[in-house]
Amino acid sequence: MKRHAFLIGIILLLASLLRLFYLGKTPISLEWDEVAIGYDAYSILETGRDQFGKFLPITFRSLDDYKPPIYEYITVPVVALFGLSEFSVRLPSAILGIATVGLTYYLTLLIFSRVPSVKAYSNFIAYLSSFLIAISPWHLQFSRAAFEVNVSVFITMLAVYFFIRGLIEPKLFLLSAFFFGLDLFSYHSTRVVAPLLMASLFIIFNQHLPVKRFILLFFLIFGIFFISFIPILISPEAQIRFKATNIFNPGARYLEEKDLDKIFLDNRIQDKNVGFEFAGKIFHNQRLIFTDYDTLKKAFSKYISHFGFEFLFIKGDVPLHHAPGFGLLYLFELPFLIIGVQYLLRKGLNHYTLILPIWLLIVPLPVSVTREAPHAVRSELFLPIFQLFTALGVVLIFNFVRHQSRWFFITYLIVIVMLLSINHAFYLHQYYVHTNYELSRNWMYGRKEAVELTEKIKNNYEKVLVSLRVDMPHIFWLFYTKYPPNKYLLKGGTSSGGFEEKNHFDKYEFRYFNYYSEEPNNKILMVGAPNDFPQDANVIKTIYYLDGTEALKIVENRQK
Repeated sequence: MKRHAFLIGIILLLASLLRLFYLGKTPISLEWDEVAIGYDAYSILETGRDQFGKFLPITFRSLDDYKPPIYEYITVPVVALFGLSEFSVRLPSAILGIATVGLTYYLTLLIFSRVPSVKAYSNFIAYLSSFLIAISPWHLQFSRAAFEVNVSVFITMLAVYFFIRGLIEPKLFLLSAFFFGLDLFSYHSTRVVAPLLMASLFIIFNQHLPVKRFILLFFLIFGIFFISFIPILISPEAQIRFKATNIFNPGARYLEEKDLDKIFLDNRIQDKNVGFEFAGKIFHNQRLIFTDYDTLKKAFSKYISHFGFEFLFIKGDVPLHHAPGFGLLYLFELPFLIIGVQYLLRKGLNHYTLILPIWLLIVPLPVSVTREAPHAVRSELFLPIFQLFTALGVVLIFNFVRHQSRWFFITYLIVIVMLLSINHAFYLHQYYVHTNYELSRNWMYGRKEAVELTEKIKNNYEKVLVSLRVDMPHIFWLFYTKYPPNKYLLKGGTSSGGFEEKNHFDKYEFRYFNYYSEEPNNKILMVGAPNDFPQDANVIKTIYYLDGTEALKIVENRQK
């Protein structure tokens, strides 16, 4: 018991150091979703309402992307304790990231202790899985920033863990229902993944379920959450995100295929010319785009891309989602991952392990019908399955090698430790050094600095104009000025998520402007992107990204 506590303690300490060190400083600044979460949490704390004035919403309009509520609400007590800051906004993700590391041990042990061929090594596999998720580039990336999906990973794991435990202890079965229901409010992709996982577990364990009373209570608990979720499911506002990104929606396809109308028209004309006019109207109709073979092929390609070598091990997807020059998994994990998957599929499948490959197959489903795929955020629900397979592979090879000669065994250990150390050290360098300098633009660097300067000198001006080219500027100024939410809501609160010229508070107006035509008789301070101003503008301050390129300019208007 003492040994177990010591090993878990060491792994959790490592996980904590990697997630909490420089939490508010690396990445260098908050991006727009993070500040929106922070200010909404601050507003809920102070007034019970979000920035739009909605009382305790179950969907946060935020930046017109309608966020799920869980991350917002768990941020409220953290802001109450630590104030509104970069650290407080990211801390919930970091804490649940650490908790995920501990839960990985227990979930792995629960599953592999029921596999006869590796039962003797199940503890070792569990410790190793926990260690691998503790140092995982993928998990660290989203544990150190305010990503709702990181919370969703933890809740999903809890739901699966308590489902399996509940087969023996029925009261825990009801906890699984609670977490599967809660998952509907954690992240967009999870609203597809969690119910499919739940259904898979019921099918797999259909002969081992608790007595009917507990099954009925399970669906009653889950049903309460689902009924609460229905208003979100059917509301036009909450579906905006899906309508804008799913490839089966003609509106979204226009972003990829500018001549979509012509494509459909040409296909219908071809069908008409060969005597199949009616069929052409059916199968080449934007309203029935799901019948389009090319679209289905594209969806399948996007699905498969989530298992691609480059995506997982070399370059990830967009810069915001990984350390520069690094993938989502360590390259040294690849051979062990392959061995682990192969072994489990050939020799280790049973009722308990079957959920692992099913889990992997389910996660990319909701992402494959979106334009942005592969997508590291939406597919983080893969975790910790990759680590479980990798740990299994490591243990299998270790067990083989330890029966070889002593020197071969020692050489093997040295090589593995060296590969791990080098790979991890390179990752830490890329993350803590290069993320800030190479990706300060992606992490919206300069907004905080601009707010601090405008706050110091705003009283010298009639008003301060902030260009919408600064990207969702109102939320940055609200967050970094810590503008009182009750005062803000009394003036009407936020009018739009940041795309319209309606938001304003104090001396700040957030809209497009023309340097030469803005009320020359009034003294105005302007904040904008470099291309918002002519070369002869009266520049007070230029803020630079850490790579040396211009980020923002703060300028006085010309006076007559």
